[in-house]
Amino acid sequence: MDSLPEAKLIRAMHAKDLAPVGEILKRYLGEWLGGPKAYSQERGHPRLRMRHMQFRIGPAERDAWMLCMSGALDEVVADPALREQLLQSFYKLADWVRNDDGNPHDAQNREHSLRAP
Repeated sequence: MDSLPEAKLIRAMHAKDLAPVGEILKRYLGEWLGGPKAYSQERGHPRLRMRHMQFRIGPAERDAWMLCMSGALDEVVADPALREQLLQSFYKLADWVRNDDGNPHDAQNREHSLRAP
């Protein structure tokens, strides 16, 4: 985030020292990918949308995060097929965390609740 001007939006959401949030992200992703439950043991259920509600997260913020994650994957994942699979999964996750009015997931939930008896 520090080296990409396109990540300025999301860099501003973080403290000056990124080390603590980097450790949290590592534990979350490790668990999300099937590793030890370190994140949940320390912080409880991820509740990603709730934890990010204090920030406005729309398409621009999602895309900035994806740019950072894409660069990270380019550095550490040699297999192109695995890298693409992870990028697609990260995109779904990042899009779901959006909390702007245009979030398609919220629109689906509103439509479903309007149809429910």
